[in-house]
Amino acid sequence: MEQYILDKMIESNSLLIDIVMILLQLIIEMKSAGQLFYISIPVAILVSICVVWLIKIIVKNVNKSYDLGVGFAISSFFSFITTFSAVLFLFSLQFTEPVVKAVIKGWEVSLMANSDWRDKTFREAYENVADLKTEDGRQIENFNGSPHPDTGGSTIPTHSEKAKLVATNTYLIAAENNFEKTVPLLNWILTAKSGTAESDILNDMKLHFSKNNSTYQVDNAYKIASDRISKALLEQSGRIIIVGSIFVFVTWLLIQIIVIGLISWIALRSIKENFGAFKAV
Repeated sequence: MEQYILDKMIESNSLLIDIVMILLQLIIEMKSAGQLFYISIPVAILVSICVVWLIKIIVKNVNKSYDLGVGFAISSFFSFITTFSAVLFLFSLQFTEPVVKAVIKGWEVSLMANSDWRDKTFREAYENVADLKTEDGRQIENFNGSPHPDTGGSTIPTHSEKAKLVATNTYLIAAENNFEKTVPLLNWILTAKSGTAESDILNDMKLHFSKNNSTYQVDNAYKIASDRISKALLEQSGRIIIVGSIFVFVTWLLIQIIVIGLISWIALRSIKENFGAFKAV
């Protein structure tokens, strides 16, 4: 079940699906904890009953003679369900870190396994380095022995510092953009920054060339990029608890305001109708 949820998130590229999948994953994590899950259910029920009771008091203050009929029952049920869900979600936010770890690890694995992304990013990095020119219009790097990816090339010559920086930044930007597209919900809350990835890749390049290698194997670049971005994202996972709590509370509050407003309007309309009927008599 957990792997299915993770796969759905990675494949969907949809904010709505991300929200549903993360909610489910949080509930699953909380349920696996045992005691907290079984405590949260009666607490959620009690809070939901209190909210419905409060709505009833508000409506009765608007119109003491208002008949609590089908409309009130439907609105109260909706209020109960949203309150119950909100309380459960707030409890489940304690398990944010393991869920975020699982999602980000899943993204990292899917990125490394994404041959289309690898090929596209390699081609882009190759062409960006190939576009670097000296003042007299010659290429900064010697591409003899490093054919274009479309003709079977698999290496990028990066002897100069400028070429190293261009190739590195190409991979970092591509990895950050992929996270933004693949997991839009977490990207909205978190910030996919590469952290120390640029300096780590440059150091890896220097170590590689110090061994008298003429070209750099780009597999190392995207592995370092995805690893450092994942680390930076995990360090921000605490923000999800804050943002998630605020989002849930504001959403819940807006729903309750709408419910109370709707029922109060019906109760006021009932007063007007009764007054009209009284005048007619």
